[in-house]
Parts: sequence; C-alpha cells; structure tokens
Amino acid sequence: MWRMLARMPIAVTLAILLHLVLLLAIVFSELWQPETVKPSGEASQPSMPNIQAESVSSEAIESQAERMREQRENRERERTEAERATEEAAAARRAEEARTQQLAELREAREREAAQEAERLEELRKEQQEVEAAREQARKEAEEARKEAAEAAKQREAEEKARQEAAEKARQEAEEQARKEAEEKARREAEEKARQEAEEQARKEAEEKARREAEEKARQEAEEKARREAEEKARQEAEEKARREAEEKARQEAEEKAAREQAEREAREQALRDQLAAEQQARAESDALSRWAAAIQSKVRANWQRPRGARPGWTCTVTVQQDADGRVRNVSVERCDGDRLFERSVVQAIEAASPLPKPEIESIFQEELRFNFKPE
Repeated sequence: MWRMLARMPIAVTLAILLHLVLLLAIVFSELWQPETVKPSGEASQPSMPNIQAESVSSEAIESQAERMREQRENRERERTEAERATEEAAAARRAEEARTQQLAELREAREREAAQEAERLEELRKEQQEVEAAREQARKEAEEARKEAAEAAKQREAEEKARQEAAEKARQEAEEQARKEAEEKARREAEEKARQEAEEQARKEAEEKARREAEEKARQEAEEKARREAEEKARQEAEEKARREAEEKARQEAEEKAAREQAEREAREQALRDQLAAEQQARAESDALSRWAAAIQSKVRANWQRPRGARPGWTCTVTVQQDADGRVRNVSVERCDGDRLFERSVVQAIEAASPLPKPEIESIFQEELRFNFKPE
C-alpha cells in the first residue's frame, strides 16, 4: 500500500477521502433514524417525549414507516454508490498503475542511491502528513455535516447528491491532474537522475584518476625515498665498515707495533741480561780459571823437588792431559829453559800432583791443559 501511495499520492489520497466521506454518510444515516415506538414504561431519547403505544395514530405510523423505508432505500443507494465509487477508484488505480508501471520500475531500479532514497522518504513523510491533514479535515467536515444533517435531513440528501457529483468530478479531475503530475514528476526525476548519474560518474572518474595519480606519485616518492634511504644506508654501512676495518687495522698495527717494540725491548733487555750474565760468567770463569790454574800450580810446586844445578828463573811450558776426575794421563814439555833434570823434575811433580784439583765451575774444566811452570 505504501508503495502504491508513493507512486500515486494524489489519486490514492482522493480515493481514501472519497471512501471516508461515503463511510461517514452511511454512519450518519444510521444515526439519524427517527425514534421507534416503544412499549409503555420504556424510556426514549432525551430529546423526544414519551409516547404511549395506544396514542399513536395510523397516519403517524404510516408516515414513520414511509420515512423508514426511504431511509433504507437511501442507505441501500448510498452503499451501492459507495461500492460503485470503490470499484471505479480501484479501476482508476489499476489503470494508473498500468500507465505508470514502466516509470515505477525505472524509479525502483534507481532507488538504490542513498541520497534519492532519503529524498523519497522525505516526500513520503510529507505526503503522509498531507493524508493525515486530509483525514483530519474530513473528520471536521464530517462532524459539520452531522450537525447540518441534524438540522435539515432533506437538504442533506440534495447536498449529498451535489457533493457526490462534485466529488466524482473532483476525483476525475484530480486523477487526471495526478496522472499528469506523476508523468511530469517521473520525467523530471528521470532527467535529474540521469544528470546526477552523469555528474556522479564524472566525479567518480575524476576522483579515480586523481587517486591513481596520487597513488602513482606516492609510489614513486616512496620508491625514491626507499632508494635514497638504501643508498644512504649502504653508504653509511660502507663508511662504518671502512671505519671499523681502519680501526681494526690500526689496532692490529698498534698491537703489532707494541708487540714488536715489546719484543725488541724484551730482546734488548734479554740481550743486556745475557751480556751481563755472559760477562759475569766470563768474569766468574776467568776468576775460577785463574784460581784453578793457581791451585794446579800450587799443588805441582808442592810436589816439585828442586834438582841439583837448577837455577832461579828457569821456566817450563808443558801440556797436561787429564781425565774427568783430574788424573794425569800424559805430560809433554813444549818448551823449557832448564836442563833435562829440571824438565824431568817438572814432569814428575805434575804426575805426583795427580789427581789435579778440579775447577770451581765445572764448565771450565779442560782435559788438556797448557801452563807455564815456575818454581818460585
């Protein structure tokens, strides 16, 4: 029903008003019936006097029966006219529906747009308000009609007939006007819809183009930024790597230099210590050798016996071979200033001194000794 109201608001409104008027006419005719004769003792309407059954004349009964018959005929005629009006309204509605079906389908297909849906709902709300206002106006008119009907029943029938004719004419004119307005409205809506769709399509295409351009620009900027960042990162990493390598190389070189300097310093110190030790060892060995030679000389002198004819100042240079325990194995004379007796006495003294004294330092021990023997 609401969809029909949205399609043909004026025609449907007039049809509803017509039905309301006919319904009110039927109700008023029912309410406007004259009071029936009641038995004695029962109360009638407050505005009518109490009438005893036996006091009613035949003329009054006949008149009242005639009025009741007329009322029934009027009600029947009104119902017939109401049904006919309803059928005509339904036929007109169906014809209107057939005429506007194509436009309605086009409008329904385009009602998907949210903005037009809101507009249509707003129009529907306004039309509903108009319907409610029309209903209220009809109610007021019906109330006025009821009051006027109470004052003049006969005049009501004439006015009712004139009203029905005017209503029928108004209905026809209204339906024709509604049809024209609906067609014009549908045409304007179709044109407006087409224009809006074209504008919307153009706007969407422009927005899509702008969006694609913006995305492409953003992508290029992002790629350029990423490239610059990658290059900067690579440069920084290369610089950092070079710095670390340089630092590592410098550290290694410093460590190597320090190690070399330490080694050189330690070598110099060790060489100095070795030199000092060697000098000390040499001095110790020299001193020990001097003391060893003196000990051998002393022991040989102690075992030497001066031969006859020996002169002071004679010397004899001999070579002595000994074993590890100092035992003399051989004595040979290299040079001697004295005679053979003196030479012989020196050899005997050396052999008598065997085993010869050992040196204080074992490393200076020599199996072959060469020394110059002097008696004094």
